[in-house]
Amino acid sequence: MLSRHAEHLFWTGRYVERAADTARMLDVTYHGLLGEPVAEARRGWLDLLDVLHLGRQFADTHQLVDARTVSNFLVVDPTNPGAIVPCVHKARENARSVRELVSTELWESINNFWLELQVRDLARDLDQQPYELYGLVRRRCQEVAGTATETMPHDDGWRFLLLGSMLERAEMTCRLLNVRFAPFTEGEDELGFHQAVHVLKSASASEAFRRAHPAAMTLENVIEFLLMSPTFPRSVLFCLQSAETELLQLDAPGRLSRALRVLGRRRADLEFADVGELLAGDIHAFLDEVQNDVRRAAELVAVQFFRHAEEFAVFHSLETIA
Repeated sequence: MLSRHAEHLFWTGRYVERAADTARMLDVTYHGLLGEPVAEARRGWLDLLDVLHLGRQFADTHQLVDARTVSNFLVVDPTNPGAIVPCVHKARENARSVRELVSTELWESINNFWLELQVRDLARDLDQQPYELYGLVRRRCQEVAGTATETMPHDDGWRFLLLGSMLERAEMTCRLLNVRFAPFTEGEDELGFHQAVHVLKSASASEAFRRAHPAAMTLENVIEFLLMSPTFPRSVLFCLQSAETELLQLDAPGRLSRALRVLGRRRADLEFADVGELLAGDIHAFLDEVQNDVRRAAELVAVQFFRHAEEFAVFHSLETIA
């Protein structure tokens, strides 16, 4: 496979995953803050920006922090490369660049998603029915992912698409845990039921968690599930296992690349970690290390397989927390 084709597929996966994650977190935050006092709502929106690593960029251009302003910034703002509409556009452009390698159904799914966003009155949606817009984005991203799974041969092209998606997802789950649980792990507050549900829904994990832990929604159980579940597809461990599996197939036989070594070591750390020990120590330092390793693995993949890493410079310009 040509390096430029691999690169386009990798970024298609990352951008679709980022759009889906942003829409899901916007939806949960919007509903969770309805009726909250202004100060509490402001804190909630700032936390969301921190999860997405867009706090500083938002602060540079906006003074008002409320539902409408943050939603506009995260959905349609053309100056924000991490916003949903720019992400979908970049996913479409990357897929268009490898049109001969993706199925017709996958291309139509991505292209129709983009065209649908273009014909909608997004300003009106954000003012009157933001939850419907967020739901639409989630469903269309799931449609893209499902179409890719069902219509693309699971060859190297598919592996790069999935690798990009899994690395993006692992990093986002780390950020979610790091920001949303800081008040509870640092002893400032005690995790309540609604806060736990808020975090679980932000990762589409609420129902799966309740099946695994029907009577104990504790801080320890929630962190362990989102960080170390071997079966839940949005846990950090599951994502790293999936990324490692695809990278093993992409590497030359008998060769362990630097990216594979980074992922393998971190995956092993998570498999044998004890959440009680992590909470007794500095779990946020641990999450920072995991996130840094995921980012480093992505950069090593770019060095190994791609023509250049220009998109990483843009994408990782979002990585500074305000």
